[in-house]
Amino acid sequence: MNRNDLARAVYEVHGGLSQAESQRIVDGIFEMIRERLLRGEKVLLSGFGCFRVRTRRERRGVNPQTGESIVVPGRKAIIFKPSRYLKSV
Repeated sequence: MNRNDLARAVYEVHGGLSQAESQRIVDGIFEMIRERLLRGEKVLLSGFGCFRVRTRRERRGVNPQTGESIVVPGRKAIIFKPSRYLKSV
């Protein structure tokens, strides 16, 4: 399922909206989630799961082609933890 599929589902469920309005609603929701995650906030969608940003530390790694030891820089990653309801489905 992708954004267009979600917008089409919103359009079908709420017949009073146009397809363009449905697309703007879906895009707006994703933009709000993105903004919150960029600020480092946790996004909880009850019955679905929780998104949060995790900071990963710098670590040592090995280049598999050369065997050379390298330093992998730290970064931020988005972590998703599904709800109990979603896990049971």
